[in-house]
Amino acid sequence: MALEREMETFRRELPALLRTEGNRGRFALVHGETVAGLYPTFDAALAGGYDTFGLEPFLVKEVTEHEEPRYFSRALRCPS
Repeated sequence: MALEREMETFRRELPALLRTEGNRGRFALVHGETVAGLYPTFDAALAGGYDTFGLEPFLVKEVTEHEEPRYFSRALRCPS
């Protein structure tokens, strides 16, 4: 499954991230077995991931106990 290792890393590190003052609501950039950084916004973490890892798989997750689902579209258009 895609990003399985990154999800496992995030779940493992989440309790420690939540215990650290100021981390709640920030966005973790996860690559493999490492939390590569924390960012103030999803967009900043996503940009940091592309800048650092290019097209290699990485994950961006909010540091929170209860994550709210986010819905977004790639704005794909069907050919006419």
